[in-house]
Amino acid sequence: MKANPIVLDFETYYADDYTLSKMTTEAYVRDPRFETIMCGIKIGREPGYWVDAPDVEEELNSLDLPNCAVIAHHAHFDGLILQHHYGLRPKLWIDTLSMARAVDGAKAGLSLGKLCERNDIGEKGTEVQDARGKRRADFTDYEIRKYGAYCINDCEKEWMLVKIYGPHFCHSEIRLIDSIIRMYTEPVLELNVDLLEAYRERLRVNKVRLLVEAGVTLQDLRSADRFAEILRFHGIEPGLKKNPKGESIYAFAKKDEWMIELAEHPDEAIQALAAARLNARSTINESRTERLLAMAKNGRACVYLSYYAAAPGRCGGGDKLNWQNLERVAYDKNKIQSAGFIRTAVEAPDGYVLVVGDSMNIESRMLDWISGQEDQVEAYRLFDAGKGPDIYCVMAEKIYGRKISKKNDPDERFMGKTTKLGLGYGTGEAKLAVTARIPIKEAARIKNVYRGSHQQVVRFWSRCDDIIHMIAKGNEGVKVDFRGIVTTCKDGLLLPNGLVIYYRDLKYDAQEEEWTYWDGKTRVKIYGAKMVENIIQALARIVVMEQCLMVPRRLVLSVHDEGVWITREDKAEKVKAEAEKALRTPLWWCPDLPLNCEVGFNRSYGKAKL
Repeated sequence: MKANPIVLDFETYYADDYTLSKMTTEAYVRDPRFETIMCGIKIGREPGYWVDAPDVEEELNSLDLPNCAVIAHHAHFDGLILQHHYGLRPKLWIDTLSMARAVDGAKAGLSLGKLCERNDIGEKGTEVQDARGKRRADFTDYEIRKYGAYCINDCEKEWMLVKIYGPHFCHSEIRLIDSIIRMYTEPVLELNVDLLEAYRERLRVNKVRLLVEAGVTLQDLRSADRFAEILRFHGIEPGLKKNPKGESIYAFAKKDEWMIELAEHPDEAIQALAAARLNARSTINESRTERLLAMAKNGRACVYLSYYAAAPGRCGGGDKLNWQNLERVAYDKNKIQSAGFIRTAVEAPDGYVLVVGDSMNIESRMLDWISGQEDQVEAYRLFDAGKGPDIYCVMAEKIYGRKISKKNDPDERFMGKTTKLGLGYGTGEAKLAVTARIPIKEAARIKNVYRGSHQQVVRFWSRCDDIIHMIAKGNEGVKVDFRGIVTTCKDGLLLPNGLVIYYRDLKYDAQEEEWTYWDGKTRVKIYGAKMVENIIQALARIVVMEQCLMVPRRLVLSVHDEGVWITREDKAEKVKAEAEKALRTPLWWCPDLPLNCEVGFNRSYGKAKL
């Protein structure tokens, strides 16, 4: 007989100076001030009940959680409590927050209260607000019973949400959510404090130096026009947005997406300029380093990934730290030269190593394959067989009209890479000129070379322009690509794993001559090439994540097209082979998609693939 799934919901002490609104979840749960007030429990279809703090540990131990699936809303929180304070780990985590993010959209209201309202399943209740500042001993009998009823209601609502959202998910996606939760709730990665402290000091000194070298002051940077001039001097065209009057203005506000991206620019000089413009006290890498050092004081690194939070299906960051965009590593004779300090500071425990596997050109391969660009697909196959150059050299040869090698023509190959990765989603010459820092005429020539040599990709953009109209008309079951991997469905595109890329409330603005959809927070522009980008990123993510789950080892981190597993030192070569096999194995819906990878291992995450 299968064990019934169990809903768990912890209610804990919080106060004005000790609350999740001001602290990370990890810092809150592992803080000495932490106290469980009660735990709500619902076993299968049985009525929920609550357990008072003194009895929680005994009750949890009686539930046989290691053999049960456990349901929670924001399982990162409840799971870390369960493991850190009670030493228990369930067989499977089912997180309603992760599920809702995939179905309703990352920008929709995802609190338990918002989900109850949106799904018309009753109200969440507000009793938690009365618990601010109260330890368990501060509650009267009436107050604790009332709080218990509130806790039971949360459990019942989470059970209902599983019934609502569960049918959207296949087995592999449920396993992926579980793996993501365990990266955080069952931490294994260690942090090299000495390296992080040295990096922090270097960043502080370097920020001052960079601003001095740039010859600017904070007063200069507070002027939008002057800041725009400074960015252009550094080869960056300032981002724009519309104000309430419909006028174009610079997107320099703290919450503007363009400014957020600028603050995470790989060039430390640009980070420093962005931080100064926002009157920030630290750059993004300084903030990350400080948070990791604080985490290290509490124990191993809790890796917070938000399932389905980024571009279609990809993970995003969380808990005030984005593991998805840590700096890459640059080395010279085993000494760090310029980047990758944080990655290098992430380590396996003594006696263990991290096996890191990266899917090679997965988006580029997927785009050419699904578009039917067979000459490019064959180029991947030749390279994988050791009989031809890599795809970036192939692209560079088309651009420059001569043979290009990775060893002898690094600059030309880099242009091929920039072209292959950037122009596949409709990028024009203006953006290419800025990105590659080349004259606009040269950028226009390269754009024409790409489009002339990728005619099937260009046709796929046009096909998706037509698909937008079909979705708006309610046409379902229409093949988007010639293979029928992706089809139209209500409000969007049905993916081969059963999930959907949603374009809800599609509308056409005749004046602006553009389509927009509602993403849960605002209206977003959509067009054929952008839809192609959504499709490719979603499909590439499905392939890589399912491949990661094929490896019979603990997945401890995933960054875009990369999987990270932990194993004992003496098993490293075996796990490396397992990862290589998995990352070269196509899924059932893409049996002839050529796939390749790079895999390495080391105790240090940053050194694993060097």
